[in-house]
Amino acid sequence: MEMKTNEMKRDIPFNFTTKTTIKKWGNSQGIRLSKEILSQMNLKENDTIGISIYDGKMTIEKFNKPKYLNLQERLESFYNKSIDNIYVESTQKVDVGDPKGREIW
Repeated sequence: MEMKTNEMKRDIPFNFTTKTTIKKWGNSQGIRLSKEILSQMNLKENDTIGISIYDGKMTIEKFNKPKYLNLQERLESFYNKSIDNIYVESTQKVDVGDPKGREIW
C-alpha cells in the first residue's frame, strides 16, 4: 500500500531538532519556523498555536479551537445540549438606561 508523503508524516513519529535565533519584531521578540517545521506540524499562516512552559522547556502545539457559525452552535457545544434543553434563568428584558454617547439602539 502506497502512502502519500503528508500521510506518512502524520503516521510516523518524527523527531526534529533545529536552532533558530530570537529576533526583534516591533516591540516584541519572535522566532521563525522553517518550512520543515510547519510541514511536520501541519501549520499554515494564521493558524493558532498554544505555547506551554514546564520545567524550563517550551512546547508549541497546534491549537484546534472549534469554529462556530453562530451563538447557538457555541452554546450547544459549551453545554453539550441542544439549544431547547439549555436552562435559561430569565427571558425578561432588562432596562440598561439611555444611551451615553453615540450608541445606536
